Amino acid sequence: MAIIGAGPAGCSCAIAILNAGIANVTLVDTSKTGKFHIGESIPPEMNPILRQLGIADAFQAQNHEPCFGSCSYWGSEKRGYNDSILSPFGHGWHLDRAKFNLFLVNEAAERGAKVLSGHSYQSSLKTEGGYQLNLKKEGEDSTTIEADFVVDASGVRSVFATDQGSKKQHETPLVCLALRFKNKGLREVSKLTHLKSVENGWWYAARIPNEQLLVTLYTNAETVKKLGLNDLKNWIQLLQQSPNTHQWIAQMEPIDQKLLGFPAQSFCLDHVVGENWMAIGDAASAYDPITSQGIIKSITQGMRSAEIIAHCKNGAKEALPYFEKEVFHQYEQYKEARQHFYNLEQRWPQSEFWREMHGLDKLVSSKPK
Repeated sequence: MAIIGAGPAGCSCAIAILNAGIANVTLVDTSKTGKFHIGESIPPEMNPILRQLGIADAFQAQNHEPCFGSCSYWGSEKRGYNDSILSPFGHGWHLDRAKFNLFLVNEAAERGAKVLSGHSYQSSLKTEGGYQLNLKKEGEDSTTIEADFVVDASGVRSVFATDQGSKKQHETPLVCLALRFKNKGLREVSKLTHLKSVENGWWYAARIPNEQLLVTLYTNAETVKKLGLNDLKNWIQLLQQSPNTHQWIAQMEPIDQKLLGFPAQSFCLDHVVGENWMAIGDAASAYDPITSQGIIKSITQGMRSAEIIAHCKNGAKEALPYFEKEVFHQYEQYKEARQHFYNLEQRWPQSEFWREMHGLDKLVSSKPK
């Protein structure tokens, strides 16, 4: 079988499959070395999941920094805390994402996965025994591999699933504009994460490796265009208008000369499975970062997909549509949680951003004229 994508979803699927004794797993690693990843923390609930996957001890040895929870200003100027002091699972983690992703790939390889590094998916051909995948590595000729089953774990591109005809059912997407800061004084970078809602979106700040801080603004494309937020000066000016967030960069200076931009899509495929294939993680459904479920969702779906594949190989073909129903149900739960979080903030009823996140603009546009 072949897994396209070697992020948390793809690697957890490979590890779980190999743990179950199913051999001949090819992991197509489409990632680029040195690429910065926006996902940087995981909650305490990840600890028992890593134990179940059999990689908790090895993960601990990676020495990622602890995350003791979050503080937030949401719905009012009153600061709230969501810490891990009483969590039965311990504390969360500030991830070095590059190291974490490489760790997962290595764990899969140690269990017997064949890793094709730097390869990208080009196309596929249905065969009698499954699929022939056409792959390309930069600077090399195209290569083909045979797979009796294909797992699309390619992230939001959903390269294989969309090739099979699946369509993305979108919710309101966000845009993330980020800047990294480094210490120039003696102030310790907080081991909490920070959340702050403002009139034109919401700020998120979190510690990243080497005593650095990542500060991000989540908003919509219309607000970015209207306020010129792709311009670093305008972004900084908006940050200065949010003192609770701006104080986090006291005694710090920017690392980047320009903003880092990332799309924050929210969608679910209309078809998550097909004949001898399935999509998992962000390839199947992408979640708004406000719910903090991205990495957990990807790893748990990867583990669940391994169970489904084992059932399929034992002749239980009904396992695939059952998995699809599970993904759809999880997505409906996610949408409810997303709406709940955004509805908690009611201070800017005229804000275009908040009207859109509350769904009010959709209601207006859907009324008959």
